[in-house]
Amino acid sequence: MAMNNKTLLSPLSLSHGKELNTLVENRRAYTMNHCELNVFETFERSELVPLTFSDLVITSMLRGKKVMHLFDKPGFDYLPGETVIVPPNITMKIDFPEATINQPSQCTALAINHQEITNTLDFLNENYPREDKRVWQLNYNQFHFFNNYELAQLINKLIRISTGDALTKDVLANLTLKELLIRIMQMQNINEISDNLHELSSSSRFAYVLEYIRVHLSDKLNIDALSQMAFMSKASFFRAFRHELGISPVDYIIKERLQLAKQLMNNPHNSISEACFKAGFNNLNYFSRAFKKIEGITPSYYKAKLRDGHLN
Repeated sequence: MAMNNKTLLSPLSLSHGKELNTLVENRRAYTMNHCELNVFETFERSELVPLTFSDLVITSMLRGKKVMHLFDKPGFDYLPGETVIVPPNITMKIDFPEATINQPSQCTALAINHQEITNTLDFLNENYPREDKRVWQLNYNQFHFFNNYELAQLINKLIRISTGDALTKDVLANLTLKELLIRIMQMQNINEISDNLHELSSSSRFAYVLEYIRVHLSDKLNIDALSQMAFMSKASFFRAFRHELGISPVDYIIKERLQLAKQLMNNPHNSISEACFKAGFNNLNYFSRAFKKIEGITPSYYKAKLRDGHLN
């Protein structure tokens, strides 16, 4: 996993020769019953290239760089390891500031049938309702995010299915599509709660628990006590937390402590050991293993890169 906490997707082979119809947003399409995977490649610098779909689109960068203009907001850099969701009939305007024949941009755009999204949301809301009377829905206020490991694996799987020739590809794609939609909504749920902890803490039991965790990261956190704060048994708390937010409470605490440890290590006066214990870890070896698993590098390598000014 990259140091900036985003997981890269596997790039596809590039089009060439007679496969190229244009140097700007050359398109390959793989159509299935409930979705269509489009692969776009651009081989020359361009500005404000419009692109519109009649269905919801989940786009993911594979190579190069774009600058996206969306929802009348300022343009933002769009890089590998990142995903953007776009509602139906909304026009993206895209700059390609670095695209060349030798270093093209490449991204996927997964267009999903509206009825398939409706069916998935109806099924979740009827059979797996969220806590605190909230409903499962896509949040278009959170349209740009970094891929975590699970999301990247699902998008890679959908790409493999779509571009393959298995007789069961439609069924496999449909099942994976449902899981992808759930993962995106779970990511949006946890981001929404994390960004609005204070406002939501009085009405959402998970927001209250997450705010408590964030305030007490350096203290010993007891899952039994957190469960009681949510007025749940320990088993129900674990199940509901993962169902709602896509991550276990233990993994969430580790993730937040690692972020705090990174902030502490940004201060050259804090050693790795000091950052470890101030962030709430009580074992340096465990901290190092968790850091390597999540960040893909060791704490000492991270610290060295900070010292050399090579970390971005």
